[in-house]
Amino acid sequence: MCREIESWISTKEEPPLLHFREVFSPPEAPGPIDRVVIVGGDGTINLALGWLEGAGIVTPVGIVPAGTGNNLAGGLGIPTAATAAIEIAFSGNELRSIDRVAVTLDGTLEGTLLQVGALGLPARVAARFDGLRHLPVIRHPVRWLGDSIYRLLALAALTRRDSRSTPWKLELDGESLELSGAALFLGNEGTIGGGFRPCPRARIDDGLIDLCLLPTLPLASTLRLFKEVSRGTHLAGGEEIFYRQCRKVRIEQQPSPLLIDGDIVGTPETVEVEVLAEKLDIVLGHRAVGGSRD
Repeated sequence: MCREIESWISTKEEPPLLHFREVFSPPEAPGPIDRVVIVGGDGTINLALGWLEGAGIVTPVGIVPAGTGNNLAGGLGIPTAATAAIEIAFSGNELRSIDRVAVTLDGTLEGTLLQVGALGLPARVAARFDGLRHLPVIRHPVRWLGDSIYRLLALAALTRRDSRSTPWKLELDGESLELSGAALFLGNEGTIGGGFRPCPRARIDDGLIDLCLLPTLPLASTLRLFKEVSRGTHLAGGEEIFYRQCRKVRIEQQPSPLLIDGDIVGTPETVEVEVLAEKLDIVLGHRAVGGSRD
């Protein structure tokens, strides 16, 4: 990927001055900058945004998808082909302001959610997927087959009845509820690993977080619901699915894995999220100077 970036830049008459940073390096600003370009998948993008926040950098962000799922880039319409994505990221002038969602775990602000968070079955599946990604022998095939492997793990979990019911205490914009189910999703955008669409009504710039709680069902009904969530058609079905759009959510649970934008971030007892409306400008493409935007 670095060679492709260098090759693309070398074809330009006036290559930009670049500063390269890794997401695990100390967060320090390199001086005045025009934009930041993040190369990686959903988890890397989230880490990089945390780095930028720590460095006090506020600037438009270009994305070059280079991860396993690249769901955020796909949802924003950013091409997965490296050359096209690089050109847009470095020279695009059309911006879209999107929401970020502040995430607090057990009373400590941990960062932000850009796409989807999940508890219950999907978080347990993601934890197993993450373990496979780090095994020396099979990590490369797992990365290449990303969504397919994720789906197989999800199906395996369903067939061995890992979709047990989990109780959650919820507070949604001040309203208290006690609900239980197999999976709980928090969607700023609609998609998650494996190509699933648990929050099909979510819009990344509407100032709302979508909460979708899937019930615990018999195996045959669960498999049917699995297909519907894959297509994003489950809200039109006959199953008792709890779906709500709100600005602030508080969740209490027994300690269990939490999935945020493709990564397991811990096993909290309390999860609090709050929408920070239109807090990030993403570079999406090219627009003629002085032209109007549809």
